[in-house]
Amino acid sequence: MRTAAIPFRKRLASDLCGAVLVEFALLAPALLVLLLGVFQVGVHVQNSNAVRNLAADGARWAVVQYQRGNPLSAEQIELGIRARGIGPKFNLDIDRLDIAVTQPATRIAGVREMEISITYAAPNFLGFAEVPALEISYERPIFLLIPAP
Repeated sequence: MRTAAIPFRKRLASDLCGAVLVEFALLAPALLVLLLGVFQVGVHVQNSNAVRNLAADGARWAVVQYQRGNPLSAEQIELGIRARGIGPKFNLDIDRLDIAVTQPATRIAGVREMEISITYAAPNFLGFAEVPALEISYERPIFLLIPAP
């Protein structure tokens, strides 16, 4: 009986068929988290660029409206920026997007100053790894020339 066990042990020790599967099972979770981390960074960078460009686009739109003699209120500017943000150009999620347009004290005579504040809660794909969700905030002033009467 002992002679039959020796060839089986030698055969088992030299068999490498399951080694690749075991190595993959050990490394797969780390590779998966690394891949999701790279994806998370890419999505965050895209969302950061979208928020910054949305503020610039909204400010440009408001300035053009004023130049055409169509003075907009802060609420109208906010709604216009929100409509652009959820559109196909920026593709931001409306539930994660917060826009505020305020009118601080103006620093320049003859100019209406407003400030756009955009906050976006970026999606978190690493919540299972206890990585906190990131929030993107961006502020931009707008200087609008008051049309002459």
